[in-house]
Order: sequence, then structure tokens, then C-alpha cells
Amino acid sequence: MVVQRIEVEDSAGLSWLGSAWLTRLRARTTTYSIVTATIVLFMGVLFVFELFEDDITVFEYWLSAALLAASLLVAVQVFWMGLRFPAWVGILVILAHALVSVYYIGFSDERQNTIASLQQLPIMAMYCAWFYGARFARVTVAIIVGAVCLAILLGPFGQPGGMLGPINVLGLALFAWLCLEMGLFVRHRMMLQINTDSLTGALNRRGFFEQAAREIRRAQRSTHPLAIAVLDLDHFKSLNDGEGHAAGDDVLKSLVAQWISLSRPHDMLGRMGGDEFVMLLPETTATDATRLLQRMRDLAIHPWSWGVAEFASGETIDDAVRRADEAMYEQKRNR
Repeated sequence: MVVQRIEVEDSAGLSWLGSAWLTRLRARTTTYSIVTATIVLFMGVLFVFELFEDDITVFEYWLSAALLAASLLVAVQVFWMGLRFPAWVGILVILAHALVSVYYIGFSDERQNTIASLQQLPIMAMYCAWFYGARFARVTVAIIVGAVCLAILLGPFGQPGGMLGPINVLGLALFAWLCLEMGLFVRHRMMLQINTDSLTGALNRRGFFEQAAREIRRAQRSTHPLAIAVLDLDHFKSLNDGEGHAAGDDVLKSLVAQWISLSRPHDMLGRMGGDEFVMLLPETTATDATRLLQRMRDLAIHPWSWGVAEFASGETIDDAVRRADEAMYEQKRNR
């Protein structure tokens, strides 16, 4: 198949990701932990060379030794022990790198560490974008880039005749921000592919349940009503058998587009498989949800049935979907 050929060709240069040792490591820990440990270990290796410099201060010697020891400890915990890092560990790594960078750029005359810090900044921007999302990443990277650029301008390397000038500062800021936006774009595209149904554009099962879980927690904290509806097309098998699967696909795509256009911006629509869909309606009672769905049904290009359930206190999404599914089949039987 063409799709399989594309996947094989596209992954040809990434065969090392499927190596036995990395597969075993990923089974024990997480990709986030592996990437975090790799970045920390890379920075730690640079401090090995620093220890053999003969023009560093005592403080810089012990700082390099401490950072090297910390990086080796992190690497052992992930690569040897298979530890899974929580999200705050990466935030500490970003903060530590920023502080070390500001020190070497603004308060030291060590050219080697200054250049290394500047080289690592775009990498840290992409790391921040990939694992922490747009809001946190943009604020964090803006603060770090601002602090580093200020350190350059006020430190020894930014003075007249120094190694760095205003153009270098501007280039650093723009390049770091470009890497940040590239990381956010790739992350966004990946999340869309993982969580979206390719035919209809609705959320797939994974994407719907992931986002619904957050909405359920929010509703439980605020005690606002939350309704869920199961939508199922009527006579869809007959349509596929009589007019072909292409006609069925066209109906699915048109219905989803219509449902999305008639629903509210904060409603969520997911495809569970075949011709069955689920819609989550925040801050909506079962009565209000029924009225909304009835208006949508009156404008439908193809007949469909629905069932609604309002979340009870402490109820799981599976329980609510089951009740909505039973209500939908009851509606089908009564027609």
C-alpha cells in the first residue's frame, strides 16, 4: 500500500530509534525522561573539559564538578535504573541551565562556557516547547532569553571590543525564538495526528477521552453541570451497502462538519468508531443538551439518534457514556 511505503521511506533515517537497547529503555521509562537525561548528560560532558582548564576560578571549578556530578546522577537514574521523571524535574533543568548561562555570560570571562551556553539556548527552547506547551514555553523562554541578552550587554563579552555585540544579541534572541516556535508547531501537528480522526476531523477515541477527563475534573471542582451525548446514524449500513462506502464517508464528513458548526465553541465531539460519535457539553444540563441536540437533528442531512446523560457526582466517563448509550438505543426502539 502507498501509505505503508511512505511510512517505510519516511522512517528509513530513524532506524536507530528501533534498536533493541533503546526499545528496552523506553519500555522501562519515558521518552521525556530519556530526552531530559540526554540533555543533562550532554551539558555535563562539557563540564569535564572545564575541569582541566587552568584559568578558571575556584568557584567555577567546584561549580563544574557539582554540575558534572548532578548530570551523571541523572543519567544513572534514567539509563541504568529506568526512573520516570515528573514534569518538575525538567523545569529545574531549564532553570539551572538559565542560571549557569547568565553567570558565565555576565560574570565570567570563560569563553568556552559562554559559547556553549549560547549554543545550548535554542536546544533548551525546543525542549521547553515540546514538553511544556505554548503558554509555559513562551513565557519561560522570553524571560530566559531576556536575562541572557541582558547579561551579554552588561557583561565582559558585550563591552566595546568584546566577543559579542548587539547584532549577536539580536541574532541569539531571534534564533532561540524561531526554535521555540518550530518546536511548538511540530508538537501541535503531532498532537493533531494523534488525537484527531483522519476522515472526519473530529477527535478520535484517545483524543476525546483525554480532553474529556480534564473537563470532568474541572466540572467536579466547580460543581457546574456537564452532559454527554451519544450520537449514532440511522440506517448507515444500508447507505454503505446501497451506495457504497464513499457515499457513507461523505455523509460522515458532512454530518461532523454540521455538528461542529451548530455546536458551541467549548463543546467536544469525538468519533468512537464507525458511525458512533460522542459529544461532551460543558456547563449544560441534560434538559438543555436535549434541546440543543433536537435543533441539530432537525437540520440534519442524514437521520441520526442520540441519547443524553448528565454526569452525577463522582461518576466516571464510562458510566456516563453507558447511560447515554442506553438512552440512545431506547430512542431508536421508540421510532
